Amino acid sequence: MSEKAISNRILSDTLTLSECKSGFWLYDKTRGMNLAMKAKTAEEAFTRALTYYQRRLSTVESEFTVLSKRVGDFMAPFVKER
Repeated sequence: MSEKAISNRILSDTLTLSECKSGFWLYDKTRGMNLAMKAKTAEEAFTRALTYYQRRLSTVESEFTVLSKRVGDFMAPFVKER
């Protein structure tokens, strides 16, 4: 964020909501990035963040499913049936 914040609200150990002249910015320390920038309202900033995490979760779950299948297929010849 290049402009000075009007106000900062520390929401948790990892989330900060800043109000600037350009709008609301929601920063996530765990990701090291703004999840929302220049949102018109705090609610819009939270909605953008949730949308980001929904998309990210979907991607990670899909990648995990593919990887899990590959590992299972690789290990299948080595696993004895009981």
